[in-house]
Amino acid sequence: MNLLVLDGPRDPRPGTNPLYRGTYRAHPTHCETAPDDDEINRLFFWFLEEGGELGVVKDPLRALRFAELWNKRLVAGRFEVLEATESSARPESDGHFIGYDLSAAYNNSLLVSGLRSLESINLLPLPVREMLDLLNRHYAPQLNAQGLFQSIEVACLCLRSMVALQVLHPNLFEGGDLRDFQPVGLYRVTSAPHIH
Repeated sequence: MNLLVLDGPRDPRPGTNPLYRGTYRAHPTHCETAPDDDEINRLFFWFLEEGGELGVVKDPLRALRFAELWNKRLVAGRFEVLEATESSARPESDGHFIGYDLSAAYNNSLLVSGLRSLESINLLPLPVREMLDLLNRHYAPQLNAQGLFQSIEVACLCLRSMVALQVLHPNLFEGGDLRDFQPVGLYRVTSAPHIH
């Protein structure tokens, strides 16, 4: 089981969709107002050790407790635990499905902008600009209330379109190619899962 403990936007860059609840969000940090031996910081050290740079953990009880402890301390923002599955694989938890992200390593995302073009679109060659506008106009309305796709089929088609555009105009969406990105199913975990 691949679990993510996530809060709000990871960075304040312009163009981030405020509804977005996918994989590219803030991870919990060390709680500076508590000693290292406090439960919240012991869980932070567990999170670092098990999750590494990507923040993917396996223990649902610890992940849920860590999110709960942070949420008791926060005025704004809400940490949540999500199970991430590859493509249309079934979740191991009884989590509530929130959508499909286009994600690399359960971390980065192609949907964080909500498929809205930034002002820099005017710097692109006209044919690329027109195709990007067409892609955004077709797929952005299909994002759900979490800024994710509701169906695996639409997620796969959008990714194929983005890959094709990236071949025509390198680095349009990300540096390099988009082979590391795939549709990822996200399920909100609210209690210790019953393993199927």
